[in-house]
Amino acid sequence: MKLKIKAGQNSAVLTADPAWKVRDLSSHLSGTLLDGQSITAYRYGFPSKSVAATSDISLQDAGIKANEQLVAETSSSGQSLADSTALNVANSITSSLSKSRGPTSEDKITTANDKIANVYIENVGEYLILRNVPDDNSCLFNAILYALTGSFKWPELNLRHIVAETIQGNPATYDEVVLGRPIDKYCEWIEKSESWGGAIELGILSDFLGVRINCFDVELGSMMVFQNEKDVPAKFIVLVYSGIHYDCFVTNSQLTETKTNDKGNWTTHELEILGSCDELVSLLQKRNYTTNTTTFRVRCLQCYEVLIGEMGASKHAESTGHYRFGEVN
Repeated sequence: MKLKIKAGQNSAVLTADPAWKVRDLSSHLSGTLLDGQSITAYRYGFPSKSVAATSDISLQDAGIKANEQLVAETSSSGQSLADSTALNVANSITSSLSKSRGPTSEDKITTANDKIANVYIENVGEYLILRNVPDDNSCLFNAILYALTGSFKWPELNLRHIVAETIQGNPATYDEVVLGRPIDKYCEWIEKSESWGGAIELGILSDFLGVRINCFDVELGSMMVFQNEKDVPAKFIVLVYSGIHYDCFVTNSQLTETKTNDKGNWTTHELEILGSCDELVSLLQKRNYTTNTTTFRVRCLQCYEVLIGEMGASKHAESTGHYRFGEVN
Protein backbone atom coordinates (compact mmCIF):
# COMPACT_ATOMS: atom_id res chain seq x y z
CA MET A 1 0.00 0.00 0.00
CA LYS A 2 1.13 3.58 -0.67
CA LEU A 3 1.56 6.09 2.14
CA LYS A 4 2.36 9.79 2.01
CA ILE A 5 4.71 10.92 4.77
CA LYS A 6 5.15 14.61 5.64
CA ALA A 7 8.06 15.82 7.78
CA GLY A 8 8.21 19.59 8.13
CA GLN A 9 8.30 21.08 4.63
CA ASN A 10 9.32 17.76 3.03
CA SER A 11 7.16 14.86 1.90
CA ALA A 12 7.60 11.46 0.31
CA VAL A 13 5.40 8.66 -1.05
CA LEU A 14 6.33 5.24 0.28
CA THR A 15 5.14 1.77 -0.71
CA ALA A 16 4.66 -0.14 2.53
CA ASP A 17 3.55 -3.58 3.63
CA PRO A 18 0.61 -3.57 6.09
CA ALA A 19 2.55 -6.12 8.15
CA TRP A 20 5.45 -3.70 8.69
CA LYS A 21 5.93 -2.52 12.22
CA VAL A 22 5.60 1.22 12.73
CA ARG A 23 9.29 1.41 13.61
CA ASP A 24 10.12 0.05 10.14
CA LEU A 25 8.80 3.21 8.48
CA SER A 26 11.68 5.47 9.52
CA SER A 27 14.31 3.14 8.13
CA HIS A 28 12.63 3.30 4.72
CA LEU A 29 12.50 7.10 4.59
CA SER A 30 15.19 9.02 2.76
CA GLY A 31 17.73 11.27 4.43
CA THR A 32 16.39 14.15 2.35
CA LEU A 33 12.96 13.81 3.93
CA LEU A 34 14.31 13.73 7.47
CA ASP A 35 16.85 16.52 6.90
CA GLY A 36 18.89 15.84 10.03
CA GLN A 37 15.85 15.15 12.22
CA SER A 38 14.72 12.01 13.98
CA ILE A 39 11.07 10.93 13.96
CA THR A 40 9.41 10.60 17.35
CA ALA A 41 5.82 9.80 16.32
CA TYR A 42 3.34 9.70 13.44
CA ARG A 43 -0.06 11.38 13.32
CA TYR A 44 -2.80 10.21 10.94
CA GLY A 45 -6.54 9.79 10.50
CA PHE A 46 -9.37 12.07 11.50
CA PRO A 47 -9.72 13.00 14.26
CA SER A 48 -5.96 12.58 14.46
CA LYS A 49 -4.46 9.51 16.09
CA SER A 50 -0.84 9.21 17.11
CA VAL A 51 1.59 6.31 17.35
CA ALA A 52 5.18 6.34 18.58
CA ALA A 53 7.78 5.94 15.83
CA THR A 54 9.46 3.13 17.79
CA SER A 55 6.24 1.14 18.25
CA ASP A 56 6.28 -2.59 17.47
CA ILE A 57 2.62 -2.55 16.43
CA SER A 58 1.95 -3.33 12.77
CA LEU A 59 0.69 -0.66 10.39
CA GLN A 60 -2.49 -2.66 9.92
CA ASP A 61 -3.14 -2.98 13.66
CA ALA A 62 -2.45 0.74 14.11
CA GLY A 63 -5.29 1.43 11.67
CA ILE A 64 -3.03 2.91 8.99
CA LYS A 65 -4.71 2.31 5.63
CA ALA A 66 -3.67 2.51 1.99
CA ASN A 67 -3.23 6.07 0.70
CA GLU A 68 -3.08 7.38 4.26
CA GLN A 69 -1.24 10.64 4.87
CA LEU A 70 1.00 10.59 7.93
CA VAL A 71 2.58 13.61 9.60
CA ALA A 72 5.95 12.74 11.11
CA GLU A 73 6.63 14.51 14.40
CA THR A 74 10.36 15.15 14.55
CA SER A 75 13.14 16.41 16.77
CA SER A 76 16.03 18.28 15.18
CA SER A 77 19.73 17.68 15.68
CA GLY A 78 20.36 21.36 14.90
CA GLN A 79 17.98 24.29 15.30
CA SER A 80 14.94 23.18 17.27
CA LEU A 81 11.64 22.85 15.44
CA ALA A 82 10.07 25.12 18.05
CA ASP A 83 12.58 27.88 17.18
CA SER A 84 11.94 27.35 13.49
CA THR A 85 8.17 27.49 13.97
CA ALA A 86 8.43 30.60 16.13
CA LEU A 87 10.49 32.29 13.42
CA ASN A 88 7.96 31.38 10.74
CA VAL A 89 5.10 32.69 12.87
CA ALA A 90 6.93 35.94 13.63
CA ASN A 91 7.72 36.45 9.94
CA SER A 92 4.10 35.77 8.99
CA ILE A 93 2.79 38.30 11.52
CA THR A 94 5.34 40.95 10.55
CA SER A 95 4.54 40.48 6.88
CA SER A 96 0.79 40.75 7.39
CA LEU A 97 1.07 43.91 9.52
CA SER A 98 3.22 45.64 6.91
CA LYS A 99 0.60 45.24 4.20
CA SER A 100 -2.62 47.07 3.56
CA ARG A 101 -5.60 45.73 5.47
CA GLY A 102 -7.66 45.75 2.31
CA PRO A 103 -7.66 42.66 0.07
CA THR A 104 -5.33 42.70 -2.94
CA SER A 105 -4.74 40.34 -5.81
CA GLU A 106 -1.20 39.76 -4.52
CA ASP A 107 -2.15 38.83 -0.98
CA LYS A 108 -5.74 37.97 -0.15
CA ILE A 109 -4.90 36.65 3.32
CA THR A 110 -5.01 39.50 5.84
CA THR A 111 -5.50 40.22 9.51
CA ALA A 112 -7.23 42.97 11.42
CA ASN A 113 -5.12 44.02 14.38
CA ASP A 114 -3.49 40.60 14.01
CA LYS A 115 -6.51 39.03 15.71
CA ILE A 116 -8.92 37.97 12.99
CA ALA A 117 -7.69 35.26 10.65
CA ASN A 118 -9.48 35.83 7.36
CA VAL A 119 -9.48 35.58 3.58
CA TYR A 120 -11.42 37.93 1.29
CA ILE A 121 -13.55 35.95 -1.19
CA GLU A 122 -13.63 38.14 -4.27
CA ASN A 123 -16.40 36.29 -6.13
CA VAL A 124 -18.63 36.38 -3.04
CA GLY A 125 -17.70 39.90 -1.90
CA GLU A 126 -17.32 38.87 1.74
CA TYR A 127 -14.63 37.88 4.20
CA LEU A 128 -14.16 34.29 5.27
CA ILE A 129 -13.42 34.47 9.01
CA LEU A 130 -12.30 31.93 11.60
CA ARG A 131 -14.63 32.17 14.59
CA ASN A 132 -13.28 30.74 17.82
CA VAL A 133 -15.58 28.41 19.74
CA PRO A 134 -15.45 28.30 23.57
CA ASP A 135 -13.03 25.70 24.90
CA ASP A 136 -15.47 23.87 27.18
CA ASN A 137 -15.18 20.22 26.02
CA SER A 138 -18.25 20.72 23.79
CA CYS A 139 -16.48 22.61 21.02
CA LEU A 140 -17.53 20.20 18.25
CA PHE A 141 -21.21 20.51 19.17
CA ASN A 142 -20.98 24.27 19.75
CA ALA A 143 -19.17 24.82 16.44
CA ILE A 144 -22.04 23.08 14.63
CA LEU A 145 -24.63 25.06 16.60
CA TYR A 146 -22.96 28.37 15.84
CA ALA A 147 -22.63 27.59 12.15
CA LEU A 148 -26.32 26.70 11.90
CA THR A 149 -27.94 29.10 14.38
CA GLY A 150 -25.44 31.88 15.13
CA SER A 151 -25.48 30.88 18.80
CA PHE A 152 -23.29 28.60 20.92
CA LYS A 153 -26.29 27.58 23.01
CA TRP A 154 -29.55 26.25 21.62
CA PRO A 155 -31.46 24.35 24.35
CA GLU A 156 -34.03 23.00 21.90
CA LEU A 157 -31.27 21.19 20.00
CA ASN A 158 -29.45 18.79 22.35
CA LEU A 159 -26.86 17.41 19.95
CA ARG A 160 -25.34 15.00 22.47
CA HIS A 161 -28.74 13.42 23.09
CA ILE A 162 -29.40 13.19 19.36
CA VAL A 163 -26.14 11.24 18.96
CA ALA A 164 -26.99 8.88 21.81
CA GLU A 165 -30.50 8.20 20.50
CA THR A 166 -29.22 7.57 16.97
CA ILE A 167 -26.66 5.06 18.21
CA GLN A 168 -29.20 3.25 20.38
CA GLY A 169 -31.61 3.06 17.45
CA ASN A 170 -29.02 1.67 15.03
CA PRO A 171 -27.06 -1.01 16.92
CA ALA A 172 -26.07 -2.83 13.72
CA THR A 173 -24.36 0.28 12.36
CA TYR A 174 -22.90 1.54 15.63
CA ASP A 175 -21.75 -1.63 17.30
CA GLU A 176 -19.05 -2.13 19.92
CA VAL A 177 -16.35 -2.50 17.26
CA VAL A 178 -17.18 0.91 15.76
CA LEU A 179 -17.66 2.65 19.10
CA GLY A 180 -14.73 1.07 20.91
CA ARG A 181 -16.92 0.26 23.91
CA PRO A 182 -20.38 -1.23 24.61
CA ILE A 183 -23.26 0.77 23.13
CA ASP A 184 -24.83 1.69 26.47
CA LYS A 185 -21.48 2.79 27.88
CA TYR A 186 -20.76 4.96 24.83
CA CYS A 187 -24.18 6.61 24.96
CA GLU A 188 -23.79 7.29 28.67
CA TRP A 189 -20.33 8.75 28.00
CA ILE A 190 -21.22 11.02 25.06
CA GLU A 191 -24.09 12.65 26.99
CA LYS A 192 -21.63 13.90 29.61
CA SER A 193 -20.68 17.55 29.09
CA GLU A 194 -16.97 16.80 29.47
CA SER A 195 -16.81 14.17 26.68
CA TRP A 196 -15.23 15.19 23.37
CA GLY A 197 -16.99 14.38 20.10
CA GLY A 198 -15.29 13.18 16.93
CA ALA A 199 -15.91 11.58 13.56
CA ILE A 200 -18.78 9.37 14.79
CA GLU A 201 -20.65 12.42 16.06
CA LEU A 202 -19.97 14.43 12.89
CA GLY A 203 -21.40 11.65 10.73
CA ILE A 204 -24.52 11.24 12.85
CA LEU A 205 -25.24 14.95 13.15
CA SER A 206 -24.68 15.61 9.47
CA ASP A 207 -27.35 13.05 8.62
CA PHE A 208 -29.78 14.14 11.35
CA LEU A 209 -29.50 17.86 10.59
CA GLY A 210 -29.52 17.43 6.82
CA VAL A 211 -26.30 19.37 6.33
CA ARG A 212 -22.94 18.59 4.76
CA ILE A 213 -20.14 19.08 7.28
CA ASN A 214 -16.80 19.90 5.65
CA CYS A 215 -14.10 19.64 8.30
CA PHE A 216 -10.49 20.73 7.81
CA ASP A 217 -7.66 19.15 9.82
CA VAL A 218 -5.13 21.99 10.02
CA GLU A 219 -2.02 19.92 10.68
CA LEU A 220 -2.73 17.39 7.95
CA GLY A 221 -3.95 20.09 5.59
CA SER A 222 -6.81 17.83 4.52
CA MET A 223 -10.60 18.00 4.51
CA MET A 224 -13.10 15.33 5.53
CA VAL A 225 -16.68 15.45 4.26
CA PHE A 226 -19.59 14.12 6.33
CA GLN A 227 -22.94 13.81 4.56
CA ASN A 228 -25.75 11.44 3.67
CA GLU A 229 -24.45 10.00 0.39
CA LYS A 230 -27.91 8.74 -0.60
CA ASP A 231 -29.60 12.10 -0.04
CA VAL A 232 -26.87 14.70 -0.54
CA PRO A 233 -27.82 17.89 1.34
CA ALA A 234 -27.84 21.31 -0.32
CA LYS A 235 -26.73 23.14 2.82
CA PHE A 236 -23.14 22.97 4.06
CA ILE A 237 -21.00 24.24 6.93
CA VAL A 238 -17.23 24.27 7.48
CA LEU A 239 -15.44 23.33 10.70
CA VAL A 240 -11.72 23.43 11.43
CA TYR A 241 -9.91 20.97 13.72
CA SER A 242 -6.65 21.86 15.48
CA GLY A 243 -5.79 18.50 17.03
CA ILE A 244 -7.83 18.93 20.21
CA HIS A 245 -10.33 21.66 19.36
CA TYR A 246 -13.00 22.55 16.79
CA ASP A 247 -13.74 26.07 15.52
CA CYS A 248 -15.87 27.14 12.56
CA PHE A 249 -15.61 29.33 9.47
CA VAL A 250 -18.16 32.04 8.70
CA THR A 251 -18.59 34.74 6.08
CA ASN A 252 -19.32 38.38 6.82
CA SER A 253 -19.32 41.56 4.76
CA GLN A 254 -17.46 43.29 7.61
CA LEU A 255 -14.08 42.29 9.02
CA THR A 256 -14.79 42.66 12.72
CA GLU A 257 -14.69 40.71 15.97
CA THR A 258 -18.36 41.56 16.42
CA LYS A 259 -20.30 38.51 15.26
CA THR A 260 -23.31 40.46 13.98
CA ASN A 261 -24.29 39.28 10.48
CA ASP A 262 -22.05 36.19 10.61
CA LYS A 263 -23.22 33.49 8.19
CA GLY A 264 -22.00 29.97 8.94
CA ASN A 265 -24.10 27.86 6.56
CA TRP A 266 -24.54 28.17 2.83
CA THR A 267 -26.23 26.57 -0.18
CA THR A 268 -24.19 28.33 -2.90
CA HIS A 269 -20.57 29.29 -3.71
CA GLU A 270 -19.24 26.08 -2.15
CA LEU A 271 -16.17 25.87 -4.41
CA GLU A 272 -15.22 29.49 -3.73
CA ILE A 273 -15.77 29.15 0.02
CA LEU A 274 -13.86 25.88 0.32
CA GLY A 275 -11.02 27.27 -1.78
CA SER A 276 -10.73 30.22 0.59
CA CYS A 277 -10.95 27.85 3.57
CA ASP A 278 -7.97 25.99 2.15
CA GLU A 279 -6.03 29.27 1.91
CA LEU A 280 -6.92 30.18 5.47
CA VAL A 281 -5.92 26.74 6.73
CA SER A 282 -2.50 27.30 5.16
CA LEU A 283 -2.22 30.55 7.12
CA LEU A 284 -3.23 28.77 10.32
CA GLN A 285 -0.52 26.17 9.72
CA LYS A 286 2.09 28.94 9.56
CA ARG A 287 0.76 30.44 12.77
CA ASN A 288 1.08 27.21 14.74
CA TYR A 289 -2.69 26.89 15.21
CA THR A 290 -2.39 23.13 15.61
CA THR A 291 -1.67 21.24 18.81
CA ASN A 292 0.75 18.33 18.89
CA THR A 293 -1.38 15.79 20.75
CA THR A 294 1.64 13.63 21.60
CA THR A 295 3.76 16.21 23.43
CA PHE A 296 1.48 19.09 24.41
CA ARG A 297 1.14 19.73 28.16
CA VAL A 298 -2.26 19.93 29.84
CA ARG A 299 -3.32 20.65 33.39
CA CYS A 300 -6.16 18.77 35.05
CA LEU A 301 -8.53 21.52 36.20
CA GLN A 302 -9.84 19.33 39.02
CA CYS A 303 -6.63 18.21 40.76
CA TYR A 304 -4.14 20.51 38.92
CA GLU A 305 -1.78 17.72 37.88
CA VAL A 306 0.22 18.51 34.73
CA LEU A 307 0.06 15.76 32.10
CA ILE A 308 1.88 15.12 28.83
CA GLY A 309 -0.04 14.50 25.63
CA GLU A 310 -3.41 13.05 24.73
CA MET A 311 -2.36 9.66 26.07
CA GLY A 312 -1.41 11.12 29.45
CA ALA A 313 -4.71 12.98 29.71
CA SER A 314 -6.70 9.88 28.69
CA LYS A 315 -4.98 7.68 31.28
CA HIS A 316 -5.52 10.31 33.95
CA ALA A 317 -9.22 10.55 33.08
CA GLU A 318 -9.63 6.77 33.20
CA SER A 319 -7.90 6.43 36.58
CA THR A 320 -9.42 9.47 38.33
CA GLY A 321 -12.67 10.27 36.56
CA HIS A 322 -11.39 13.80 35.93
CA TYR A 323 -12.29 15.10 32.48
CA ARG A 324 -11.67 18.85 32.64
CA PHE A 325 -8.33 19.89 31.14
CA GLY A 326 -6.67 23.12 30.10
CA GLU A 327 -3.53 23.53 27.99
CA VAL A 328 -0.39 24.70 29.79
CA ASN A 329 1.32 27.55 27.96
